[in-house]
Amino acid sequence: MSRHGVAGFAAAALAAVTLAACTTEVGGTAASGPDRGSASATTTPPASGDPARELAQPGECVSGNDPSAVDCAEEHTVEITEVGRFGGEFGDTPPEKATVFEAVFPTCRTVAARYLGNDGYDATTLGAWLMWAGEDDWRRGDRWYRCGVAQLSVDGEAMPRTGSAKGVLAGENLYEFQICSAVQPSRSAPERVPCAEPHVGEAIGVLPMGKPTDPLPSAEEFDAAARPACRTMLAQYLGTGARDDVFASWRWPDQTNWRHGFTNLTCYAETADPVTASLRDIGSAPLPR
Repeated sequence: MSRHGVAGFAAAALAAVTLAACTTEVGGTAASGPDRGSASATTTPPASGDPARELAQPGECVSGNDPSAVDCAEEHTVEITEVGRFGGEFGDTPPEKATVFEAVFPTCRTVAARYLGNDGYDATTLGAWLMWAGEDDWRRGDRWYRCGVAQLSVDGEAMPRTGSAKGVLAGENLYEFQICSAVQPSRSAPERVPCAEPHVGEAIGVLPMGKPTDPLPSAEEFDAAARPACRTMLAQYLGTGARDDVFASWRWPDQTNWRHGFTNLTCYAETADPVTASLRDIGSAPLPR
């Protein structure tokens, strides 16, 4: 399950409740991360097509479930970051989706951070993506997979976009793709809205908590790490540590997502009432209502 915490600068009390994590997938070929949306969507696997077709290579783009390359300057959904093949340990029968994700998706997430230019991309609308061979390809012995990056809709689906995503989050560009939430992250899974619209949560950064092969930390371990780290991030984000109307809150992955490489804890700036603009560098100014 996915959980959360919340802390004010002057308050140490925490109320943790269990919340359902959500992983959105497309046709057994793609998935986003926890808290990306509130529903799961499934389509058919990619068509096998011509066995001799050209599959997209790193730096090229694809559209939908078709793994053939399209020009990244044109509309596309996923930009390929790494390619590979599954080994013989999977056998002749196509493996379950969960098995594929546990084997490959942690690598896709690591590569996505390098490609996007920021380890904190879980705080943004951009995410890692995974495509792999459909049943016909698999039974032919063509065991390809493609890691990629995509801009995610509120339901965790890959949105059409134009232009390359390489390095797009470098430096402070992370805030150009920042996640804002219409509900308090300390209470439920973030409900994404544009940051210029009323919202009560702003994703401000992530805290690495281990490796997928490590045991999932306990709620107490997540809270103990998050409390000081998220408070520090919040003070830096606001430009002050003296406010009592903005709180640090955080969310962490469940066991399944942890094994799939979602090993970051995400920190948020949270308010009791909606604000209508970013709180970044607000200092001591009044909250934007």
